[in-house]
Amino acid sequence: MDPLGSAARLQSSWSKTATRLKRTLDRARWTTFFLSGIAALLAAVASQIPESHDRVRLGLAVASAVLLGVVSFLTVRLLGGAQITRWTRIRAASEALKREIFQYAAMAAPYDDPASSDSGLLDEKDKIATDIDDVTDAIERSDDTGSMPQKRFQTPQDYIDARIKGQIDWFEKRSNSCRHQSSILHKWEFSLSLVATVLTAAVGVAGKSVFGFPFDFAALTAVLTTIAAAILAHIEASRYDFLTITYRATARRLEAELGRVNAAFALPSPPWSDFVHRCETILATESAAWTAKWSKL
Repeated sequence: MDPLGSAARLQSSWSKTATRLKRTLDRARWTTFFLSGIAALLAAVASQIPESHDRVRLGLAVASAVLLGVVSFLTVRLLGGAQITRWTRIRAASEALKREIFQYAAMAAPYDDPASSDSGLLDEKDKIATDIDDVTDAIERSDDTGSMPQKRFQTPQDYIDARIKGQIDWFEKRSNSCRHQSSILHKWEFSLSLVATVLTAAVGVAGKSVFGFPFDFAALTAVLTTIAAAILAHIEASRYDFLTITYRATARRLEAELGRVNAAFALPSPPWSDFVHRCETILATESAAWTAKWSKL
């Protein structure tokens, strides 16, 4: 049996499953976010419909209630603690096995001894797999090896290019993406809160019908405040700000390790193993911090 291929195929299965579960969570989170805002708006409009249009008012009120019901249903079924925990455990297992695979491919200790490296990787693979035996019903089978190395690296530069530089690029891109999304949402929240503040002040002076419009602007203020709060909740639930910081910090730490690369590294050797372990420890620390943050519901 090829231990590297076996481990790579299993890691690919876990990675694809985790990606699918995360995509479901993201879609559900965005759906509940938009439906909550629409429901609040419909409720506000319904409260302004005169009694002479009772059917219209009732229809809007019912639509608002239905949307809120859908939000509650999706939250319980798709955004509960069990769903998030399942995703984080599979993703954490995928990252743990990936670290073992790259250490094996780089011939870093404890995979620097040809006599025991193959069995060592298989043992670690089985140990990690055992920890998620209770969620195997969600895992998709995969026969490809994904982005994992197909064979052991021949030079230190092979590991550096495939693992370290690849991870630095990924963390930088993901950090920028999270920062961009967070920035847009924060701007929307700021704008809505500002408008709500202005309307509250105007209503306090001129009464509910500002500028002669027959509309209760106090109700609109409540809608704006509700949507602004939903935006903040969405930002926190998506961990955008946390991920921006931790991804960028991890990329910086890996770049610092690259600055200490010794051109005379031999593969395998104790100095080389120390370098690989330092890099993989940085990635393990990021994974642990990420898992702990997502575990806080």
